[in-house]
Amino acid sequence: MSDEFDGTTLDLEKWKNLGLNGDFYGEWKGRAPSQYNPANVSVGGGFLTIACKWEPGFSFADAKGSNGISYGKPAPVTTAAIITKARFKYGYLEMRCKAADGPVSSSFWTTGNGGEIDVFEHFGHNPGKPYSDSRFHASFHDWRKGSPTIGKRIWTNDHQLDFRVADDFHVYGVEWAETFVKVFVDGRMVNCVTKEEMGDKWVATNEQKVWIDSETFDWEVKPDALKAADFGDGRKFIVDYCRIWQRTGGSTACEPRLNLIANPGFEADLESWTGPATMADKPRSGQQAALVAAKTQIEQSVTVKPNTTYILSAWVKSPAADISKVWINCKLGVRIVGREERTTQFFLPSLHCKSLQFTTGPTDRTAVIFFHNQSPNLRAVADDISLVEAAKP
Repeated sequence: MSDEFDGTTLDLEKWKNLGLNGDFYGEWKGRAPSQYNPANVSVGGGFLTIACKWEPGFSFADAKGSNGISYGKPAPVTTAAIITKARFKYGYLEMRCKAADGPVSSSFWTTGNGGEIDVFEHFGHNPGKPYSDSRFHASFHDWRKGSPTIGKRIWTNDHQLDFRVADDFHVYGVEWAETFVKVFVDGRMVNCVTKEEMGDKWVATNEQKVWIDSETFDWEVKPDALKAADFGDGRKFIVDYCRIWQRTGGSTACEPRLNLIANPGFEADLESWTGPATMADKPRSGQQAALVAAKTQIEQSVTVKPNTTYILSAWVKSPAADISKVWINCKLGVRIVGREERTTQFFLPSLHCKSLQFTTGPTDRTAVIFFHNQSPNLRAVADDISLVEAAKP
């Protein structure tokens, strides 16, 4: 299942190159307006390269994609995808790569009967969304026939990295077991989700095949906003290796990590926090959560270690939000004297978790963790704020 890409051509004993000889193997042709072009796949110098190009002369399919957008119109963009011929069940997937530095995805994911595991769906550059190019997005999708959530993303790891995904090579991994999935970046565990907490939404149950591909994401950049200058002579998703270990023995589920936040769930009202807030019922856990008024911030000072990477997360909802009409932006962040403020944004009406990572400097020993409701007139709820050390194993 693994490939170091040390040859000069793609190993077709291991991989299907979608669109080669007109064969898409019963899969899809790509996310319109982009279409997979097998010529955009190359191997050399120890790397797999998937190029994304502006190709008006390409023979696009005379059809619309599943999103209702025509292939090649209004943006004649070609991308590419390769899929493993073999399947696996339970193990560890890892890729060292650098994302394409443009308005396209660079993705590593799996599909099987009933479910999909996205190890990552990077987006190299979006001038309208500055968070996109450092976002680490992993997720589950439900493809079970008859399921009430079929076709929907049912779990998401929305994590802000402290680097741009297209600037350099990094290692991304997922450990998949019968009862949990763990997500890693550069050897550090970012998140862990269990079958128990997901309940009926757990879809990671059947054998999976592995995809490496690029696509246009119409929710990131609308097709009519794409232009030739965005692609230059081709945006390149470069993969050093893809390694997959099959599980043969036991596994350790989600280990608890020490939360450095005092009173993280506001069970002691605002003890250890400064700034105004009232208490809300129906929290994510416990008996209450913080209800933060418009244009208001709460914060807590925390002792940290020098030269250490941390992950900050919270569960947030904006009850009055309607993402089609009313947006309520909230920020979870960290301030360290002499360093750039790091934040991640929330805006959905239902409780959802987001996280960010940051690394302290050689003299840093104190960090201020804050939650800021930026809305001019609407309230937001925050619960289960967490700050953990993200050590390498």
